[in-house]
Amino acid sequence: MTSVRFGLAIDQATNDLVLTSSGDLATVSDAEAVGQHVRQRLSTFVGEWFLDTTAGVPWLDQILGKAYDPALAQSVVKAEILNTDGVTEITSFSVSFDKATRGLIIRSVDVGTMFDEEVSI
Repeated sequence: MTSVRFGLAIDQATNDLVLTSSGDLATVSDAEAVGQHVRQRLSTFVGEWFLDTTAGVPWLDQILGKAYDPALAQSVVKAEILNTDGVTEITSFSVSFDKATRGLIIRSVDVGTMFDEEVSI
């Protein structure tokens, strides 16, 4: 397993790169980088990234493209989280399905990391 130790900071609200007050690219490291990597993986649809069409969550094929199955949805999302480099365990997990928008809402997820720190996703 390769470890996620460093990355560029991504603003959770806008998904844009974060700049420091001096105009440099902000970075994240260790547990914070692992958490950010989990968020990125959960935001990627399988087949979306041309360099690795197997990367991402099968949102349309397994979760949102058919009748909603809560057990399947949770299983698929948890598997994606646990397959993220640096994640050692899921310590809390809360999702719900919004019938009006037909969307899976990830309410809260906390994961343990290889850095012996817990991160909220």
